[in-house]
Formats: sequence, structure tokens, C-alpha cells
Amino acid sequence: MLPDIHRRVVNAKYILERAARMQRESNEMSIAVSLLLMHDAVELLMHAVLDHLSVKKKYEFMGFWSAIKEAGYPEPHDYAPMETLNKLRVGLKHSGILPRSQTVQELLPRARGFFENVLKAYCAVDYASVSLIDLIADEEVRSLLNEAQSKFSSGDKVGGLTNLKIALHKVENPKGKHLPLMQAPSTPRIPNEMARAGWDQYLNQLHSFLGESASRMNATMLGVDPIRYAAFVRSTPNVQWSMAGTHTVIMMRSYDSVSQADFTELLDFIIEYAVKASEAYIPDPRVVANSVESLAGRIAGTGEQAI
Repeated sequence: MLPDIHRRVVNAKYILERAARMQRESNEMSIAVSLLLMHDAVELLMHAVLDHLSVKKKYEFMGFWSAIKEAGYPEPHDYAPMETLNKLRVGLKHSGILPRSQTVQELLPRARGFFENVLKAYCAVDYASVSLIDLIADEEVRSLLNEAQSKFSSGDKVGGLTNLKIALHKVENPKGKHLPLMQAPSTPRIPNEMARAGWDQYLNQLHSFLGESASRMNATMLGVDPIRYAAFVRSTPNVQWSMAGTHTVIMMRSYDSVSQADFTELLDFIIEYAVKASEAYIPDPRVVANSVESLAGRIAGTGEQAI
């Protein structure tokens, strides 16, 4: 499979998983949005597969089956559920008819089944092997998350969860770039007499509150659920970083009870967060400043005048 086709398959899976997340909100409009996302994901996969097979596309959504068959390939499965999906989408988008929640929820596993069947039949790809980690541009973060999966699967839960937390640090502190985030003020040092009067405890509580508030505001600005961000931070080991860039892991509790489903939810969150954060990156101000100083020095050395 060509890299471009693989990327489109990953994108299709990402949209399908977003559809699944929308269903968890369990209200009419979330279910409706989930339906539209499911349809988009399936259609994106269809186009990717047709391009992979070099099969001429048909305009109609349901034309996928005849296009595959006419090209000499075995006819795809899942015609009936995908026809239902398409009819519900047409009714919603063109007639304003809200779909029944149960019907949409029942279509989600059928859509996943369509992905599994089509990818296996025409691309020799296992759906489970299509990793959303590939959406992340930063190679170091991708490596950390792949390693986290391997560690957790092999029983090293602490190692896997620690990798997730380190990945969060790398996302928020990218090399050569800057993620503009709100920062809580540092806890001030106070005189001994104020500490004896209890001010140190108050200031520590205030700093903790400001830090949590800043984190939630940052998540909101990036378009990420702040409750999921807070849950991610609470559910992973505390990692402290030195000025030299080395880290120390602080275990606040046991992580033996963390299930594979829990880990998958945390992994899904950090993938989404990394994708959203990458859209907000700006050039590192320190790199820009150094470049300006270097340019000014060269101009001064040559006697040229800056424009």
C-alpha cells in the first residue's frame, strides 16, 4: 500500500473513532453527528481502497460494490448495513430527520466490520494494525507511544503509563517549536514567620488550584476535553523534569488495576491531544531571537544596512 493510501486509511479510522466517541454523549444531536462521521469515515475508506486497486470510482456511495465487482474483484460484504447508514445520512442531511439512537449505535460495529472486511480482502491489512499513532508528526512522540503499547501489553503497566506521561511532556515542549500555553505562577518563598502562621499551606493550595485551572484552560483552547486531560494526568505516574532534561518518575499509587480498556482510553487521548497541539505550534521564540541576533551580527560585520 502506498504511503498516501495508508495515510488516508488512518484518517478514515480516526474519523470512525471520533464517531464512536460522539455516541458516548448519548443525546440526539451527538448521535446525529456520529452518524455523519461514520458515513464520512466509510466513504473515505472506499475512496482509498478504490485508488489502491486502481478502480474507477462511481459517484454514488453505494456504487462501491458494483465498482469493485466490475473490476473483477470479489464483491464486498456489508451491503445491507451500509445501505442503511447511507439512507439515514440522506434523511438527516437533506430532510432533517433525526435517526433513532439505537439504530445508529447498532451501525457502529457494522461500520467497524466493514473496515475489517474491506481492508483484509483488498489491501491485505489487519484493521487492528492500523494505528492512529501514525497521525502524529513528531517521530519521538510516535516512538514513545508505540513503546508504551508494547510495555503495557507485556505486563509492564508502569512503564507503559510512564511513556504516555513522557509523551505528554514532549507534546507540550516540542523541539524547535513552541506551544503557547498559560503557565501558573511559581509558588513564592515566604519568611519563616509567615510559614509558621500557615501561609505556606495556603499558597501551596492556591498554586495547585492555579496550575489545574491553567491546564484545563489550555486544553479548552486546544479544543480538547479538559476533563479528559485532568483524568489523563491523574491516571499516569508523576514525572518531574530537571533543567538538564532528565526525568524522575514518582509513584503516587499502584497501577496494577489499570485495564487494557483504561490504557486504550489514555492512549486515544494523548493521540488526539498531540494532533490538536501540533496545529497550534509556533516557531520557538528563542530560536527566532537567536536567528535575528545572528542576522544582525552578520549585517554589522559587513557594514550593510537592514531593510
